[in-house]
Amino acid sequence: MFDFLDKSAVWQLVNISDWISKYIVLLGLFLLSVTCLAIIIFKLREFRKQKRRMRLLLKQAQKSTKFSDLALVSKEFRDSIGGMYLIQSLEKLKFLIDTKKANISGTQAPTLSGDEVEQLQLLTQQDIDSLLMREESYLPVLGTSAAVAPLAGLFGTIWGLINAFISISQEKTADIAIIAPGIAAALLTTLAGLVVAIPAVIAFHYFSNELRKLEGQLNDLDDLFFIMVKQTFVK
Repeated sequence: MFDFLDKSAVWQLVNISDWISKYIVLLGLFLLSVTCLAIIIFKLREFRKQKRRMRLLLKQAQKSTKFSDLALVSKEFRDSIGGMYLIQSLEKLKFLIDTKKANISGTQAPTLSGDEVEQLQLLTQQDIDSLLMREESYLPVLGTSAAVAPLAGLFGTIWGLINAFISISQEKTADIAIIAPGIAAALLTTLAGLVVAIPAVIAFHYFSNELRKLEGQLNDLDDLFFIMVKQTFVK
């Protein structure tokens, strides 16, 4: 069943590699590639879901005319980053308004000062930063893999070349048929490092760009929220 693998030139190069190149460099890069692939698949699904939910949430939020409408939107999209932002922001606003009501008498409607609105906005910005940090999870693994994998491959190549030149000195011959397999096996680790690094760096920059788009959408939602706050509570 695996005869094709045994006859593969790449697999033959792996077999003639020494244990450091084979079990530390190549096996390590293989495990790193599996990890990066799992992260890429997971984040692709996650960002696709968040983009779709955020787009729908913004459409409904733009149609909202009062905070009860926003509360309904937050409940409908509570599993999205925008819904979590609305839930946290509405809770902070409710706490602030309840505090103001406790300090005024009669049926007078509570109002907010400019300083109180600014303080509330600082708190919601902290929530945005926290939500974005959560969405950023696993991206540092991709960035680190993109930087480390070529270096690990280069280490394996240099190690393999050293062994190849030692073998040349021991054999006391520079026949290309003798030295070529060792040099090819040494270069294999550089190839493996690039195979890991190239998809990782592409995915890292793609997801970083998607994260910036999400940040812009959250800031748009934040602007809508505070327009409503100022219209309702700032006199």
